[in-house]
Amino acid sequence: MDELKAAKAQSAETKLRTGALLDIQEVAAKLDVSHSTVHRLPLPSIRIGKQLRFDPKDVQRLIEAGREPIAA
Repeated sequence: MDELKAAKAQSAETKLRTGALLDIQEVAAKLDVSHSTVHRLPLPSIRIGKQLRFDPKDVQRLIEAGREPIAA
């Protein structure tokens, strides 16, 4: 199972570079959270049929917004 998670995280990294849309498993792997947590995040999504897709730029913005400066 960890190999599948690692593969999804690698796929997410590739899509971040290329701008291809991410699926929910890739977002969850990238953020190291569960699928249900992804659904609760303030993250815009695109619905294609029954599937959700996420813009990698939005995922990166969410990551950047959550960063806190390191206290010296």
